[in-house]
Amino acid sequence: GHVLEGLNQIDTVIFDKTGTLTEGRLTLRSIRPLGSLPADRCLALAAALENRSEHPIARAFGRTATPADDVQTLPGLGLEGLVDGQRLRIGQATFVCALSGAEIPGVPEPRGQWLLLGDRQGPLAWFGLDDRLRDDAPALLAACKARGWRTLLLSGDSSPMVAEVAAQLGIDQAIGGLRPDDKLDRLTPLQPAGSKVVMLGDGDNDVPVLAAADISIAMGSATDLAKTSADAVLLSNRLQALVQAFDLARRTRRNILENLLWASLYNGLMLPFAALGWITPVWAAIGMSVSSLIVVLNALRLTRMPPAAALPKTEAPLPGRKSPCPPSMS
Repeated sequence: GHVLEGLNQIDTVIFDKTGTLTEGRLTLRSIRPLGSLPADRCLALAAALENRSEHPIARAFGRTATPADDVQTLPGLGLEGLVDGQRLRIGQATFVCALSGAEIPGVPEPRGQWLLLGDRQGPLAWFGLDDRLRDDAPALLAACKARGWRTLLLSGDSSPMVAEVAAQLGIDQAIGGLRPDDKLDRLTPLQPAGSKVVMLGDGDNDVPVLAAADISIAMGSATDLAKTSADAVLLSNRLQALVQAFDLARRTRRNILENLLWASLYNGLMLPFAALGWITPVWAAIGMSVSSLIVVLNALRLTRMPPAAALPKTEAPLPGRKSPCPPSMS
């Protein structure tokens, strides 16, 4: 009830990127070693660190039989842990280079998402990742625009991919490289100004914003903590279901108003006649039963959802991509 009522008051939508607007099924596109370690050894070290993470990025590195020890997750920054006694970091370049004090190496390519691996001696390798937009993401953004809602993209990813996704979907404002408290800082000024905010996310770094938003929705593939913090969960992972929820919330409110109007008119007309004795108890009972039946039948119209708009069957790869990874989520 809280969700259906609140969705009628929304004027601002905040999105996460990886795993929300994109499929979150990242694939490892390239490995660029920066030191003497070969690419396969760098990959083994990165996989050992990511083996302890629930983030969608971790799946791109596969699983390893020797996971890292003492792994710490710093939301929005990356991971730190020990592999065979070697302390490593993987994630944002500034976070990784802070371990050794080395200068940040240049990103191999301007497009795409890049993670840096490093140890106490310096950076070890760049990892290039690929992701693709969900097929129904454009339909969701179109529905938000049709309602006149403001759209924001708040992501922990600091790569140019954030701006690429925002440009392709027509999102009003996109900010990358945000930690969980940074995302919350972006939300906090909106509500005192009168905005009603819905947040859509899937990761632990989205939890503070999910908890603070007026309405929060987690993806079906979200972490357990994100699901617990959300008001609703998209079990099917289909963004089109959220568009249907917007329509259902509007139809539900209209249906409630129709039922209230009918009940008010019926009672307003019948009570004076009943008070004057012009209506016998038998007819009053029949009239109330018919009135209640009309209200129930009117409410049952909500079970007939209108057919969803057909989604384009063409893929929606991010700009500048050579080979988008195939869709793998239902």
